[in-house]
Amino acid sequence: MSRRAELDEHRSLSSYEAEQVGRIAAWKSQPPHPLSELWKTVAGAGANLVEKVIPDRLAERAIIQADDVAESLANRRDVERRAGVKDLAELRHRPLEECDRMAEQVGMTALAISTVEGAATGAGGVFTTLIDVPILFTLALRTIRKIGFCYGYPLEGPRGSATVNGVLVVALSGSLELRRTRLHRLRELEDLIIEETEEDVLTDEALSLLFQMEVFEEIPGLGAISGALLNAAFLRRVDVTARRIFQERWLRDTGKVAEIEPAEAHPRLLAPGISGALGRLAYSGIYAIGFSAALPVYAVSALAEPMGDAVGRSAESLWDGLIARRSRRRATAST
Repeated sequence: MSRRAELDEHRSLSSYEAEQVGRIAAWKSQPPHPLSELWKTVAGAGANLVEKVIPDRLAERAIIQADDVAESLANRRDVERRAGVKDLAELRHRPLEECDRMAEQVGMTALAISTVEGAATGAGGVFTTLIDVPILFTLALRTIRKIGFCYGYPLEGPRGSATVNGVLVVALSGSLELRRTRLHRLRELEDLIIEETEEDVLTDEALSLLFQMEVFEEIPGLGAISGALLNAAFLRRVDVTARRIFQERWLRDTGKVAEIEPAEAHPRLLAPGISGALGRLAYSGIYAIGFSAALPVYAVSALAEPMGDAVGRSAESLWDGLIARRSRRRATAST
């Protein structure tokens, strides 16, 4: 895009839209937490063990059924009623702020449901955990659909399923590099029927998630806590990913932007594999230690500075008072 075209494009953006463009660009360059990356790598290996118990074919069938159930539960009429429109397409002519507010409400509701559901199934042991994963995937797919509705996209038929599954695949990316690759693939999938590779990815992610939940099941008291936390973290990633993807799609389809490039990222953030995740973890650790050490010092100095000023002002006033009193005594004695 030429410099003049870029300027014309940004002129058409409202201040709110320009702010969201910046946030989308930043999100495209924000890697997962390094601990999450490392844990996901370990869980991926553990998923192979789960796969011996739960065949791929069974997991794939469960995902397809979850998508069907999610589509029936999404209820586009509810979004149309709340937005006060007769057709979802009208939302592409409403301000982006309105779409964002509705999408945030959808995400908050899903987050609350997933947390409660994760705690309940996590407390029930292994068998309830087996129920948790299909319920969680159904909730995630329903959430993606409803967020898409909030931006004016009905997501119907095979093309709609392609987009919904593609968004979930992006949300489950274990690294920044993988997320960017999947985002590019999602753009290509917008006009295509879902590929088998996407189903394979979702199957692997489902087995990985099941392994992560099972790890803590045998530890008393941790099942409910781990279930709630894992579900909340899962739905949070789905929520943010769906909103950013549909925000950008809304901005493109309304002629506001042609493409939102990722913000500039340090090569460290794109380093692949375990070594890259360990490097990011070390950097984050050093930063956290430095911040933790500097914060108390700054707080004490900030508190001490006004106190020191007060003490100095008090000493100065006392000194001035003593000089004034001495001067009055001398004046009295001379008379």
